[in-house]
Amino acid sequence: MFPRVRRPGPKSSREVAGLLAARCRALRDALRTAVAAPTSRLRTLADEWSPAACGGEAEFAEALAQTIAYGLWTDRLEHPEARSEVAGACARLGATPGPLLRALRAAADHRAEIGAALGELEATVAAIEADSLAGLREGEGAYFYEEFLAAYDERLRREAGAYYTPAEVVHAQIVAVRELLARELGAPLGFAAPEVVVTDPACGTGVYPLAIVADALRCVRASGGDGAGCASRLAENLVAHEVLAGPFAAAHARVTRALRAAGARLPDAGVRVMLRDTLARPDGREVEAGRIRVCMGNPPYDRRELTESDRGGWIRHGDPGRGERALMADFLPDAAVGKHAKNLYNAYVYFWRWALWWSCEQAGPGLVCLITPSSYLRGPGFAAMRRHLRAVLDALWIIDLGGDALGPRRSANVFNKIRTPVCIAVGLRREGGDRSRPAEVFYTRLGDGLSREQKLRALGGLQSLQELAWSRAPDGWEAPFVPGASGDYGLWPRLVDLFPWQHAGAQWKRTWPIAETPELLERRWRALLRAEDRAAAFRGTEAWTIARPGIDLFDGSPLPALASLGADAPTPRVERIAWRSLDRRFCLADGRLGDRLRPALWRAQGPAQVYLTTLLSSGLSRGPAVMACAEVPDLHHFRGSFGDKGVIPLWRDRGATQANVTRGVLDILRDMFSRTVTAQELFAYVYGCLGHPGYVEALREELAEPGPRVPLTRDEELFSRCAAVGAELLGLHTFRARLRDGSARCVTPVGAMPEKFSYADEVLTVGDGRFAPVSPAVWGYEVSGLKIVPSWLSGRMLQPRGRTSSPLDALRPSAWSEALTQELLELLWVVERSLALHRVQADIFGQIVAGELVSGSELPAPAEEERAEPRT
Repeated sequence: MFPRVRRPGPKSSREVAGLLAARCRALRDALRTAVAAPTSRLRTLADEWSPAACGGEAEFAEALAQTIAYGLWTDRLEHPEARSEVAGACARLGATPGPLLRALRAAADHRAEIGAALGELEATVAAIEADSLAGLREGEGAYFYEEFLAAYDERLRREAGAYYTPAEVVHAQIVAVRELLARELGAPLGFAAPEVVVTDPACGTGVYPLAIVADALRCVRASGGDGAGCASRLAENLVAHEVLAGPFAAAHARVTRALRAAGARLPDAGVRVMLRDTLARPDGREVEAGRIRVCMGNPPYDRRELTESDRGGWIRHGDPGRGERALMADFLPDAAVGKHAKNLYNAYVYFWRWALWWSCEQAGPGLVCLITPSSYLRGPGFAAMRRHLRAVLDALWIIDLGGDALGPRRSANVFNKIRTPVCIAVGLRREGGDRSRPAEVFYTRLGDGLSREQKLRALGGLQSLQELAWSRAPDGWEAPFVPGASGDYGLWPRLVDLFPWQHAGAQWKRTWPIAETPELLERRWRALLRAEDRAAAFRGTEAWTIARPGIDLFDGSPLPALASLGADAPTPRVERIAWRSLDRRFCLADGRLGDRLRPALWRAQGPAQVYLTTLLSSGLSRGPAVMACAEVPDLHHFRGSFGDKGVIPLWRDRGATQANVTRGVLDILRDMFSRTVTAQELFAYVYGCLGHPGYVEALREELAEPGPRVPLTRDEELFSRCAAVGAELLGLHTFRARLRDGSARCVTPVGAMPEKFSYADEVLTVGDGRFAPVSPAVWGYEVSGLKIVPSWLSGRMLQPRGRTSSPLDALRPSAWSEALTQELLELLWVVERSLALHRVQADIFGQIVAGELVSGSELPAPAEEERAEPRT
């Protein structure tokens, strides 16, 4: 017996998980060493241990180590008074046959080969104190496997997509499915009905199966039924899959105990909790004929690159040898949106496809209820998925839980560690439904202003779907699963229909070709050409290396590869670039230096050009809905991230002879106002309407559907006033207008290149320099989460905030210049004047939306060639 060492016990589930993970890794390594020995008795066990699930010897060691660790921890949690060792745990599990018992028996039988590591694990588990165990049993322990796996192997946890589902979420899903079983499918006992078979495709430690058992027993007992009989039926009708050995073993044991405690007579093969990959080719028992099938749970999700062909299993690849097509083909988009297809290669989408096939594409009725990321609700790459869901289902209910912690419209997530928005979807297929009509889609959303706790309380208190406020989503086969623009807003013309050519901004994929001064770019270019390792200094990507020739961004002529240049090759053309909103920098405008520099924008760049930038595929948040610039914008110009095809030029050509305005729109305005309206005036009008915070504040709910719309007034006087203020704002934001001094002054000059900046009491401190007065409104000015002044300063510190792409980024200015001081003052003055204009804009905007407006249907639709980038 390995000697026990008394040590301070861990207190929280995170501490327990961390210690247990370390001991589990040591046990895994000991198992790998033992199995590799030719004389090992464990080697024989590895050959017998569920080879389909565990694979080779390394996978066997991984699975067995996790199961032993999880088994000991579970035994300690349930029997705090007992001695924590495998022999005793085996005795206590004797009445619950299954993988936990087999793993612990294997540890006991082969202790001689893994004794030291096993003894350390037992000692660690024994050190967990009783008061800590009580807290873990009451709540913290529910998160345990997620925390354990993160501490054990974060990569494995990410790949598994293992996240604990809060009990309140499970409750809401149970309520929804039980109600629809009774109301729509004639099963008043819900999960307890003999004809209902339920599958959880990724059960983890058994949260959903246990909730289903509890709900079924409650329903049958409330109706005076036999709990033991119900439990026995559930042993046959409740199916759960799990691909990870540790949580599978725990789920198997927990479900077994729950059913036995209710008096169930279990099948000879035990409960139907199986260690298997749901996405693999199904076996003979996969489809239960002639029953109501329910698939529910919280499947894993993890975006996969297209090259990872082993992901998605039978769902993604089918079985060509048997002539079985890939079911994922039903979700794949057509060529028009194929560029978005990468979003579909996500585990949650594979599970959605499997769940739909299993529950709703066999004979008879079915239900599917999953909580997953919500990207499929409106994303363009998911159009075919939405079409298939509408074709297979008769009705679909969406409970949008929000939870975007990364985008411009941030809200609390019901999951602790997930930063992307999620939703609950409940899909119904009736027997004999009309497949020629798309399913009805009903949508509701928990408010973005709610905290995580408030959202969970709302879900935990749900007693019926009818308590929620539902709206109908559009009926189009591929339309989003969210309601369209409602009321008058939905009639306004879309911004992209007034200005039909939109483009993505320039994307270098490296940061060194962008800098605050031309001189710094010259130094970096020389350093690149003289670097011992030019490729490393360049920081290439798989698609873009120094060996690749380029093209001139302005005339399309060929350029030699960077690898072929001599050390004294001339510096490429230096141009201003609109890096972020109100943040202009300089760049090396050379097609060899960036992966996607958008030549069409450079060819259209001229002295009269102006661009609007916005978000067209993400919701907008506080601040103006559009921003303007006079230089070619970066991909993320608008708010520093989430860039898309949100760059809208005023002109399609450098000479400003071809306006980017849909043909016929200006004619309609001319006839309506009895005067000529120019493209510049319409552009300024739109900037006056959309380029202020009042637009987003007034239309926050409407703007949840990406892509702003324009209230186009029929009142010529209002149109002129709005265009005039918009023109002034355009002059400010493009830095083309003669700028009047604002309030701020440089009180103390900046000396050395600053390392940090701060703001307090209307004083902006930059290194050893000071600027005042700077109002809180100027300091806090933002564009969908991008703080304009702090963002500008962050890029001009000695060590700028953000990623670096190569050693060339380390080349920085040695001192702060007078030019930088002047640029900072101008930025502060522009923001100050913008705030004053925003008050005027908000007043005019209110008058416009209260008056008579032009609807989008009254305007001509853009032709295909108008949406295409200009030909050269």
